[in-house]
Amino acid sequence: MPTTLRQARMELRTSESMKELLVKAASLDGMDLTAFVLVSAIERARQVVKDHANINLSNQGQLNLVQALRNPGQPTPAMKELMALPALEKFDA
Repeated sequence: MPTTLRQARMELRTSESMKELLVKAASLDGMDLTAFVLVSAIERARQVVKDHANINLSNQGQLNLVQALRNPGQPTPAMKELMALPALEKFDA
């Protein structure tokens, strides 16, 4: 883990047995508890973000998407109402 100055602070509460397990695992991995918890949490967070950034479609789902893109339906009244709203960039300060 890089040795950069960290300014944000986090705290957590856990049971004594969970802490002992984390301390043991950190020690076995050659890290202190903070580094072990941060590395593990960051790895998991990156995976969660990655998993939610992709859309996986079945073959049938892909065919349905292509068909919908090639043959779009008529806009509904709600869609027309939404498109009539002013563009967001007009509200930027």
